[in-house]
Amino acid sequence: MIKKRILTALMLLIAMGLSAQNSFVDKPVAIVKLTRTDVISQRKLAQNVAVYEQQAGRTLSAVEKEQVLQTLINQMLVYQAAERDQVTVSDQQVLQAGMSQMMQQMGRQLTENQYKQIIEENANVEYEVYAQSIRDQLILEKYVSEKKRDFIRNTSMPSSEEIEVFYSQNEEKFLNPEMIKFSHIFFATRGPEAGSREDQQKEAESVHRKIVRGDADFISMVREHSDDQASVVRDGDIGNFIDRSEQNIAIFGRSFLNSVFALEVGKVSEVIESNQGFHIVIVNQHHSKRFLELDDPVSPVETTTVRQYIGNMLSYQKQQQAFQAAAQQVVEELADDADIQLFSENIE
Repeated sequence: MIKKRILTALMLLIAMGLSAQNSFVDKPVAIVKLTRTDVISQRKLAQNVAVYEQQAGRTLSAVEKEQVLQTLINQMLVYQAAERDQVTVSDQQVLQAGMSQMMQQMGRQLTENQYKQIIEENANVEYEVYAQSIRDQLILEKYVSEKKRDFIRNTSMPSSEEIEVFYSQNEEKFLNPEMIKFSHIFFATRGPEAGSREDQQKEAESVHRKIVRGDADFISMVREHSDDQASVVRDGDIGNFIDRSEQNIAIFGRSFLNSVFALEVGKVSEVIESNQGFHIVIVNQHHSKRFLELDDPVSPVETTTVRQYIGNMLSYQKQQQAFQAAAQQVVEELADDADIQLFSENIE
């Protein structure tokens, strides 16, 4: 009987295209038996070592290769125990988890067909193989979470003191920049359906004169003339708060943002040109830069306070730490009941 320590890499998605199936065509480096006999072959170990080496950007040492082997042993113990205890995940859970991971990486929404196409074209692996790796990951997480639910729950809640200490150590990071929210009438000069710069400027100036003279109101001109269809349904409100970040400078232009930030709230601007076209603007809200206290909302559009934000963040960190500790306990308990044979001489 051998106790094997759990590695942080226990929950690593080992490799796109590597399944949990055994290979008996080459020498074994370990045999694991809890409810059945599983063999870890030289080939399987080499495949997993290659994944770690690719991530690390270097060749693993002999000690590190042994750690990869330990991780594989730990995984097999949990897989066998999960099968014994009938811990499963559905195809829909596998699909949702995989799509969520992929959309986070891609930074955009995906349909099921798009998701599967990305896997098969870019990951160079069949979807069923990729899905199996996701399933294995979910089963590991579910088994440990179910077996050590109370342990994880009881160690994952931060205290008020921990929250306050974190805030005091990071106080300068809780800063809301100067922000505005505005409505506009937009005359596009970029895009396939945009008018010429000269024509759009003339139209913008004509609309501006009607508003200033009182011949028309701002909202009616939004509905009649604005090229920003997304904001038209909100009477010109762009929907988001804007700061002078590099991203917004790239979208609108520094000169445009400086002009809009200088406007009085509620006053109709002159015609202002941005990188996208011409605008007639009304600033609806203007928030000055300020450091946030613990019970302040994290932003003008959030109800979550700084205290709650820190609590959630620390809770997540504690959950991860508690899960790793729980996983170690689970593997050690399973190893006590398992028969594990090592063939160190076969590790290349």
